Amino acid sequence: MLPIPNINRCRLALALLAIALSGTPSFASTQDTLQELYPDMGFGVLRFARLSNLPEGVILKVDDVPIHESLLFRMVEAESSEFREEMKKNLGYVLEQEVNNKLLLTEAYKNGYPKENPEDQTIASFKNSKISVLSVTDEEVKAFYEENRGGLGNLAFEQVADMVKEYLVDQRKEAAYKAHLLDLAKGKNIQIQSSWARKNCALARDNPVDQARNSGKPTLIEFGATGCTACDMMQPILSDLEKRFFGAMNVVFVHIHHFPFLASRYGVNLIPVQAFFDKTGKEVFRHVGFYPQIEVEKKLSEIGVN
Repeated sequence: MLPIPNINRCRLALALLAIALSGTPSFASTQDTLQELYPDMGFGVLRFARLSNLPEGVILKVDDVPIHESLLFRMVEAESSEFREEMKKNLGYVLEQEVNNKLLLTEAYKNGYPKENPEDQTIASFKNSKISVLSVTDEEVKAFYEENRGGLGNLAFEQVADMVKEYLVDQRKEAAYKAHLLDLAKGKNIQIQSSWARKNCALARDNPVDQARNSGKPTLIEFGATGCTACDMMQPILSDLEKRFFGAMNVVFVHIHHFPFLASRYGVNLIPVQAFFDKTGKEVFRHVGFYPQIEVEKKLSEIGVN
């Protein structure tokens, strides 16, 4: 089991890890929100955005603060060429990161942070101030190790204890950060350009995971990468399942370096991850690390694959 490399260009999608979090905006509205129209898209603060008709060129407003489509175009052009097309298909998530920044900056300035400082510095400082010191117990570290020993290469606990502890702390910090963002968003009037939202949500769904989930068949998705030992160990198992259950289910391997937005959207921080979906497309189980074939088949049986 390997941590996903810290690639700067993937940072745009890191705010998508709050898939399991939910909330309801405090203002009343009869307009559809992105969460109501696209409950499976894994949006964070944008789940509260109401579809509206905005002035030309404006794709979103947070209260009275607009975000223009031209800003996203500039962000896309600033990326490397091999990443640009993937980014174009996931502009909703790029937009969400920009909304996160706007929310944090607004709150930071309200709390007395000087406006003359660089924005990224202000955001980082304010973010850290809102996340209390978090820790995990030795028992929690040990429990994680026991559950994921195979994915950790069967190394001795002492060899990986510090890494596991750091990972668990980071996970809690990320969850606290996202919870804070959602709290900020609940009190805001967020509007998104209706036609832009519909077009870009459709583009974001053009990927192997959504295609499999919408097929009406049970689905096993593995998020991984070549060169990851546990991922490579899973490949013969996936190939065998794909042949044996051809037509009865979907078996999909997602290389997280080719689909970084998907990895972030599904909260993938360590690889490999095996995610099981029933025939309605609902995720029913998830495992991290190497997963023996006998255990995989037990889970498949539970979702109707025999």
